[in-house]
Amino acid sequence: MFNLLHDPVIRTLVTDASETPLALPELYAALMVDSVESFSALRPHQRHAWHALLCQIGAVACLRADLAKPPADANDWRAALKDLTAYFPDDAPWRLVSPLDQPAFLQPVVGPVDCFRPLSTPDELDMLVTAKNHDVKGARLLNALPDDWLFALVSLQTMEGFLGAGNYGVSRMNGGFSNRPGFSLAPPGGLGAHIRRDIEGLIALREKTPEVFDDEGLALVWLEPWDGAASLQPKHLDPYYIEICRRIRLVQQDGRLQAFAAGSKAARIVFGKEAKGLTGDPWTPVEFDNGDPKALTVDARGFSYRRMSEILFEKGFKQAPLQQMSRKDEVRAMVLVARALARGQGKTEGLHERRIVMQRRIVKLLADGQIQDLAIPASHRVEQAGLVRKALRFGLMMLFQNGPDSFQPRDPNSSKRADPFLDRFEADIDSDFFERLFAEVEAQDGAKLEIRAHWLTDLRLRALDLLRTAEAGSPSSSIRRHRAIVRAESAFDNSFYKSFRAPYFPKDEHHDAA
Repeated sequence: MFNLLHDPVIRTLVTDASETPLALPELYAALMVDSVESFSALRPHQRHAWHALLCQIGAVACLRADLAKPPADANDWRAALKDLTAYFPDDAPWRLVSPLDQPAFLQPVVGPVDCFRPLSTPDELDMLVTAKNHDVKGARLLNALPDDWLFALVSLQTMEGFLGAGNYGVSRMNGGFSNRPGFSLAPPGGLGAHIRRDIEGLIALREKTPEVFDDEGLALVWLEPWDGAASLQPKHLDPYYIEICRRIRLVQQDGRLQAFAAGSKAARIVFGKEAKGLTGDPWTPVEFDNGDPKALTVDARGFSYRRMSEILFEKGFKQAPLQQMSRKDEVRAMVLVARALARGQGKTEGLHERRIVMQRRIVKLLADGQIQDLAIPASHRVEQAGLVRKALRFGLMMLFQNGPDSFQPRDPNSSKRADPFLDRFEADIDSDFFERLFAEVEAQDGAKLEIRAHWLTDLRLRALDLLRTAEAGSPSSSIRRHRAIVRAESAFDNSFYKSFRAPYFPKDEHHDAA
């Protein structure tokens, strides 16, 4: 039942704002002309999983059919997709529900499910850890439709990590408590333009995939039966393999879909710990830890301007393949899209998504390999932002210690009180860091110094506003209050101007930092 190649089960919002259920081939055809606005049932944490799956299946279908670019017609897509499962003329691997002795979509043959654990809603199946029912409630999709189950399956099978004995995670991450981030470039347009670019990128990158794989290997991993004990090796897989990590089967009972799940004795795909998540995933940057490469793991801090600067300008990182600019990209503005669901031990530590808009001149610099023209000013700005933060911390600590004659720079109480204000300052910097960096890079040489000085002045004013907010709301000794305020602002200004003299702020009598 629910054959994705023929049955319109994927609820899709098209450009005229109408909801249109589509089968997978029709969906690909709509994406190729960029007429898809969104998917009605797709939850925010499922976006990268669904994007990556569409791109991987689309690229493999094109490569196996010897197509140089994605087809535009739905029938051509249907033929290419059916060729991937030619040994199953009834399309069992594309159905959400198939007989248990045949594979179903993202569901291998697992034998009888009598002893499997029943799951009545898609969000019970999904990868979000919501044991405490905070933020996102568990088991609430009581009237789920087929695409609710589809997206939950995609999220679980292609993005999940380790979750206790018998619950192994996907191979495309550095360890069971890591995650699978998504970094790629989106051209102007909507979802379809982004997916089309990534499919074309995967086709173009085929010759650069790791040699450990087999170009004719298993691409749809759920086609192979899985008894829970056997593992697959990379040499048996297509470089763009679409994996599964759990033994799941969907069934229909009394007109409703239901899932059955069971653990396994081994992970489905094994690379070995020495691989450190380096599986050739085209959306995952490489991080170098003392020169040792490993797949990037995004933690609860998400995509701060500091971390994004390092990844974008390859300071201790290597960009993800689909994040890299090409000559074809340089003729248009692009958006860097970064996504990740941070995971912890038995918990979810936040869904993070960031978009960085890059105009044509910035895109051309990156496409031409002139990364240092961006990396150097970015590094300087990160360092300077840190100096302003240091000055703000000095002022806050002085305030919270009531302007003492003997200042304690490591006092834990005042340090703890300062942290929320410093976090707000970091968020202020983050809000327009790349926009203002790119404005400086695009400016004429004579204007660069003025732009940087204006940015530093703005940072000073933002920090001073936070310091004065702390002054207004901070309990303090009434006898020493005015002294504390004066000494706090003086400490801040002295520290700021000590760090930023010429060429930004010529010395004068109003800010003597001697």
